[in-house]
Amino acid sequence: MTYNIENNFDKEEALRLIATNGSPGLQNPEKLSPIFQDFSNRCLEMDVEKRGSAKELLQHPFLKLTKPFSTLTPLIMAAKEAMKSHR
Repeated sequence: MTYNIENNFDKEEALRLIATNGSPGLQNPEKLSPIFQDFSNRCLEMDVEKRGSAKELLQHPFLKLTKPFSTLTPLIMAAKEAMKSHR
């Protein structure tokens, strides 16, 4: 089941929905890579025995694809400049 991202559930309502309907699926999963879908499914697994531990998830191939934080610097600088120009 997927939930509309526009819905603003309070915490109790969100927990009730998850307990009743299971964890929400991703919207438009076909637009996401299979490796990310697998990572997300492992994180959102309702059964604690089947869910990946933090240690296991940190070793997931999806996280191995990440680039160093330094690659974000140009994007952060561009965003800051864009914010300045819109003031």
